[in-house]
Amino acid sequence: MNNGSLSLGRYFGIPVRAHWSMALVAVLFGVSLTSDLGVVAGGVVVVAFFISILAHEFGHALVARRYGVQTQSIDLWALGGVARLDREPPTPRADGFVAVAGPVVSLLIGVAALGGGFLLDSRPLAFVGIVNLALALFNMLPGAPLDGGRVLRAIRWARTGNKYRAQREAGNAGRVLGWCMAIAGLALMINGQGGIFIALTGIFIAANAKAEIASSYISERLDGVKVRDLTWFGVAHAGSDMDADSMIWQRSRLGEAGAVAVDANDDGHLDGLVLEDQLWAVPVEQRALVMLNSLMVPFSQTAQADLDDDLSSVLPRLNPLRPVVTVWHDGKLAGVIPPKALKQRLGAAQAAVTGG
Repeated sequence: MNNGSLSLGRYFGIPVRAHWSMALVAVLFGVSLTSDLGVVAGGVVVVAFFISILAHEFGHALVARRYGVQTQSIDLWALGGVARLDREPPTPRADGFVAVAGPVVSLLIGVAALGGGFLLDSRPLAFVGIVNLALALFNMLPGAPLDGGRVLRAIRWARTGNKYRAQREAGNAGRVLGWCMAIAGLALMINGQGGIFIALTGIFIAANAKAEIASSYISERLDGVKVRDLTWFGVAHAGSDMDADSMIWQRSRLGEAGAVAVDANDDGHLDGLVLEDQLWAVPVEQRALVMLNSLMVPFSQTAQADLDDDLSSVLPRLNPLRPVVTVWHDGKLAGVIPPKALKQRLGAAQAAVTGG
């Protein structure tokens, strides 16, 4: 379990997780279907629906891999799914192809299922086809953070040569789209129709579009700043026999990094990171009993970057609960960007944007 999510395994080398909110939607969706299709058929359609969303996200992930962009995880939740890429696609062409890959997968599944439904006279199969076609069309609406917004960003990036401006244009389109959906959903609710899901989806789109616009300004201010510029080299190491109290007494080892890399299994292989803030958060009376491996954040749950990566490219994969960047070179931990240093640089960029 991770932040309310359950691991569903790894496929094509990519971790897949399902958030608990997906179960709620599955129940609501299933109840509405069983009255029309029956319990068994309704259940099958619900499962097929979520498999279709997963296939949609794998479309993004596998095309992204073609352009050298890896996927950290695929997460399924109440409003669909998201493939968390470890960096932005490097060119407008790559950006556009990665964005359109998901809807293309949904379109192909939709056409195949709908055709099979008609040939076999199968209502459940036809329903799966209709849902996938709707999923493809909805995701191609031209506004961030939808796939259509990504395509719009890629087109504008190619034409203007400025990816930050293109991101803002796609974000503004997403804000308009989101609030139009929210208003439409509210109107349906006022008229006694089921528009709450449309309204919530619209608000979600508008909020994320606004966040993308803000992110574009900050990323633009950070343009040219490399990961190595903020990296603290030489992170302290500790084994599984180290407790929080002892580590605090040896806090000088943490240095400005404010972190210690942990070998959780005493096999010489570093497994994760413990931040100084985590050590101080342990109650005083428990520190001698709490071992570092129980506090450790696995490296897979941190933002990972190479020394020569642009700092702005790392921001989308930051864990807001653990805003630390682990820096790697030739497959080995080279250092970290301390949360304090990262916050200071981001704060300066934010101040420059807002004029504060």
